Amino acid sequence: MGRILGVDLGKKRVGLAISDPLQMISQPFKTLIFTSLARLIKEIKLIIRENDVEEIVVGLPVKESGEEGQGCIEARRFARLLESEQIQVTLWDERYSSRLAENVLKSHGKKRKGNQAKIDKIAASFILESFLKSKSSG
Repeated sequence: MGRILGVDLGKKRVGLAISDPLQMISQPFKTLIFTSLARLIKEIKLIIRENDVEEIVVGLPVKESGEEGQGCIEARRFARLLESEQIQVTLWDERYSSRLAENVLKSHGKKRKGNQAKIDKIAASFILESFLKSKSSG
């Protein structure tokens, strides 16, 4: 069984989280600087090879109202590009993941400013954790 990679896609940074080999635990992994989709796909493919990743969960930033905005369009486009590279992708509702990540930092006495990269990978971890919980309960 391979690992699962969680992705919090942003305009400036991309937060990543990774599961353990048994696909039970999510942990923040790293934050990539977003320069282009082509470069991001290249970096993700390298991470897949180096970490035995078998699936990617991409956060879908649905609005609280349930509507999909520009972020969802970008996430779906990114997912299609990954799939065209023969990578298994699941889109996952990421509502509140960034807010939860910010709350984690606040609870440790940290401010948002200067810690955005940490927030991004923690948010990716919440996305992946939610996905893993749904797999184990379903």
